[in-house]
Amino acid sequence: MEPENQKYVMEIVLFELKEGTSKHRFCQAAAALTKVLKFEISGFEGRTLLHTPDESQWTDIIYWCDMEKALAAIEQLKSIPEFQNFVSMIDSREITLRHLIPTNLNL
Repeated sequence: MEPENQKYVMEIVLFELKEGTSKHRFCQAAAALTKVLKFEISGFEGRTLLHTPDESQWTDIIYWCDMEKALAAIEQLKSIPEFQNFVSMIDSREITLRHLIPTNLNL
């Protein structure tokens, strides 16, 4: 995905699910959270959720319009039930979070 606005921020979260978590239930929670992001969180541009073939490792890629909105969203989401439900299924010992900005290759 390459949004037209080259000043976007890509948030990448790598994680594993808690043992015993159903993929179906987790994907339902992810879909509910995506609706919240789309309609209630300012600066949200798009999202892709991926997993390894054996479904042991997951990557959530979220596009934000800028770093300010990305960081503000983290604080805003903490009080939202759909976010709380989503993260309740993630093994908190196995989370890696990165905010990345595009590099201008047209120097």
